[in-house]
Amino acid sequence: MLNEQWSENLIQQTRNEIVDMVTHVDSEGVRHWLIGSNELLEARFKNSDGERFGRISANNAHARNYLIELEGGGQEQYPTVDALLEAGWVLD
Repeated sequence: MLNEQWSENLIQQTRNEIVDMVTHVDSEGVRHWLIGSNELLEARFKNSDGERFGRISANNAHARNYLIELEGGGQEQYPTVDALLEAGWVLD
């Protein structure tokens, strides 16, 4: 069961932005993640514990490598989008 702290809308938005991600590669070979009206090199995530924040790079998300680079150091790796969501991570 997904974490109940987040709304179903936020969980679904996060799932959609990852699964159906829109990216482009610029003339220098850098991948950008288009989320809403933002063009990002990485997306910021927050955890339901209220204490952890992290980022997933556009390159990793595009490769289906759900690696959260934690603010303050460290990493957390998830095999699927569902596992990421079940661990309490959503777009910030």
